Amino acid sequence: MRRRLRLELLVLLALFAAVPSQAWEVSGEATAADFEAFHHRFSSDAYFYPRHSASPLGLTGFEIYADATYDSDFDDEPFVATAVDGDFTGGFLSVARVGARKGLPGGIDLGLSYGRTLGGDVKLISGEIQYALIKGSVLSPALSVRVTGSRTTGSGAYDLDQYGAELLLSKGFTVLTPYIGAGIVRSKGTLESSLGTTFEDTENRGVVYGGLTLNLLLPKITIEVEKAEAVQAAVRVGFGF
Repeated sequence: MRRRLRLELLVLLALFAAVPSQAWEVSGEATAADFEAFHHRFSSDAYFYPRHSASPLGLTGFEIYADATYDSDFDDEPFVATAVDGDFTGGFLSVARVGARKGLPGGIDLGLSYGRTLGGDVKLISGEIQYALIKGSVLSPALSVRVTGSRTTGSGAYDLDQYGAELLLSKGFTVLTPYIGAGIVRSKGTLESSLGTTFEDTENRGVVYGGLTLNLLLPKITIEVEKAEAVQAAVRVGFGF
């Protein structure tokens, strides 16, 4: 068991190490309007979506994972001209994360992740707590409430503080588990302008998402579609039970 867990951790770390080195950064030269537009779009893309079902892991359950998002149109937005220095890797915005979730008694799950933008200077620490209102069974779905928090770490001109609350519904069918969810997210962004001023913007936004997990144990593969400011896709590869 310990040998398998070490192997899984090495695989996930290798996937995360493949993220390219910095090629772009949030610019302190952004105008106030472009910063606000950047913050609205980026914060919705960077939100710590679940990418897992509503079923509790249980006292002995755990998951470790790596995932990444895909927003193909981010590079085409007008705010990029002043809000971003450099070029996006592949021409799209992606946020990659590695993390872990652990089941606790009473239908509670805790999770923690570290993320960074693909080729960018924004890094995120995120946490989640999920409580199963209905644990689900062979015949009935699972329903959970989930609370999240994220904060940038070691970033340059841009800082993000973000908090969310959601309801998450899922139903397992042998190796397939579809799920849907919705919630509200509060995102506070701060930019240290090169002009010596500080721009701030706080936004409350609804989020909706849906996904499907293929549970092969080694690994579990999840595909999720997410909608906030824009629509994006995400893929997660995880290990655990």
